[in-house]
Amino acid sequence: MVARHNTPRTAAPRGPAATRRGRADRDGDVVMGMPIKGRAAVSKSTGPPTGPRRDATLRTPRGGILSATAQREILRKAGTSDMTMKEARTSAAKGGLVELKVTGWNKSKASGDADGGVSSLIKWLEKKGSTKLGSRVRSLKIRKSRTEGSDLLIKVAPEDAGALVRMNNYGWAGINITIELMGGPVQDSAAPCSEAEKTKAMLRSVLERRYDFETKFLNLSGLGADEELKKQHIFDSKSTAGKFFPAMMRVLELSFDKPEERHAAVTSVSLANNDLEDLSVVSTLSLTLPKLQNLDLSNNKLDKLSTLGIWRKRFFHLQHLILTGNPLEQNDPNYAQEIVSWYPNLRQLNGIQVRTEDEVAKRTKGAELPFPIRSALFQDEGGIAEQFIRTFFMGFDSDRAALATHYYDDNSDFSYAVNTQAPSDPAGAEKIERGEWEGYIKNSRNLKKITQLPPRQNRLFRGTKAVADAFASLPKTKHPDLASEARKWMIEAKMVPGVPDPTGQSASGVDGFKITISGEFEEVDTATGQAKKKRSFDRTFILGPGTGPAVVRIVNDILTVRAYGGAQAFEPDNAEGWNMEAAPQQQAAPVEAAGQLPAGISLEIAEQMVAELTKQTGMTLQYSKDCLDQVGWNFEAGLEAFARVKDSLPPTAFMQPTT
Repeated sequence: MVARHNTPRTAAPRGPAATRRGRADRDGDVVMGMPIKGRAAVSKSTGPPTGPRRDATLRTPRGGILSATAQREILRKAGTSDMTMKEARTSAAKGGLVELKVTGWNKSKASGDADGGVSSLIKWLEKKGSTKLGSRVRSLKIRKSRTEGSDLLIKVAPEDAGALVRMNNYGWAGINITIELMGGPVQDSAAPCSEAEKTKAMLRSVLERRYDFETKFLNLSGLGADEELKKQHIFDSKSTAGKFFPAMMRVLELSFDKPEERHAAVTSVSLANNDLEDLSVVSTLSLTLPKLQNLDLSNNKLDKLSTLGIWRKRFFHLQHLILTGNPLEQNDPNYAQEIVSWYPNLRQLNGIQVRTEDEVAKRTKGAELPFPIRSALFQDEGGIAEQFIRTFFMGFDSDRAALATHYYDDNSDFSYAVNTQAPSDPAGAEKIERGEWEGYIKNSRNLKKITQLPPRQNRLFRGTKAVADAFASLPKTKHPDLASEARKWMIEAKMVPGVPDPTGQSASGVDGFKITISGEFEEVDTATGQAKKKRSFDRTFILGPGTGPAVVRIVNDILTVRAYGGAQAFEPDNAEGWNMEAAPQQQAAPVEAAGQLPAGISLEIAEQMVAELTKQTGMTLQYSKDCLDQVGWNFEAGLEAFARVKDSLPPTAFMQPTT
């Protein structure tokens, strides 16, 4: 049972409330977009949504500021870092003030105030003109003001004039005001001179007025009806609309000197009321703000869980998610349970508490046994993975025939391979001896050595009896004790979907575990019971629900045996803090099957791309795979994404420390 809990102050507005907290200065309920030509995209709208709409194909209107081609190029350049964001200045004398004229204000809702609304307007201008988002926060101050009839004349520092000029025709207290610079337009060599720089300044302005400094909330709801964006005809064509959001995220990144400053400044984002059918057009949000805590996706057109799948492996720190007002609620009544499993730190879903702080803390810390030193990735449910590991290796060392009967069925696969090229122990504790691999070579399924299909098939053991026979052919072993010699083990476990259902009830498969173990064992002389040779090994299991005596069954078991290489490679520098440091990575995604890759990308090609990205970036294979998955398996885009977020990645994302 879940209990209702008050939404934290930093949380994005929920559901219909997001559309009711209107603000007279145009920061409120504009809509980000209608689908263009039947595809989900940020697009233009004429006002707050009242229900599904069907517009004709949108065209760039005649008389627009720029052609569609020019707009595409501008947005592309606005999303790069080859330009600086410089504030426009005026040509006022050094130390002097710049005068501006504000008109139209006297007909506002504040005109009934004692001063006709002047003080309220000045406060609003100072607030809206201040730079709140970025590493260099600046508070705009109106130094002098006076009224002349229906005109309000104000004086500000030259560096503040540009921000006020851009607010021309903004809405305030129910009317649009006009702001003009007295004595000519803003002019300075530092002012934006190209269309791309002007677009970047415009996007910066959109971000600024939609950002609340106190709550760290960025309101990107309903962008399609934003007046400033509509003036630029951003949503009049599919190509410009598709480039808009990535360009805006790039501008946000350039506003901060360090990623940690950006993460601290924006903890909540609303993408409500945007007519999103999927997340492809806004996917870059997870790269720019990976540590987001509160996310509002309410009142969109997300109709099934798969439309959210691109963010399943993102936002590890997400605490509150809002999905109300989407068709998903009616189409999949059980979606909430799945969403909660995606985000282990989630406390609230649609304003309803789904985990307590104690539950999150307990889940993050994890159990201390049987692995006092935990890997960077260990997921378990009900102690299933832990119990399996504890039981399996004890059985492998003592009674392999019983082990095969207990965990393997007629559809279970087992294979092993000898890797004679693996590096040996740098301490030289174990010497390589002639003929030492004779007990393994006969059935070794090293795919780099065995290239023909028939030998490969003959070395794949399927079924309980075949697995038991293969086990019997291997030398007797003794593995280190998990509790007392934990530092000799590296154990990872994660939940994976699509494991074959032994009952046949689910065609798409069921959830299971992927467990990867690296460690060592000693070969034991059967006559004397004494250890005679030490080896290193890597073993990967795919576990599914069991139908026999065991709770689980082994679907696939792959063992690699190699010369003893020591445990230095996975020995943590700080054993005491390892558990807590490892927790954020517990949500890493499983490697997808070939059927889920884009057309033209085979599993073999995908593996090569992952290996090459790891080689060039130093990231782990899992992080490289997730990066490529996020950018649609475009290798160059993957490199660009890594360059943008590398400073915010945790140490566990890398194979070795970066220099």
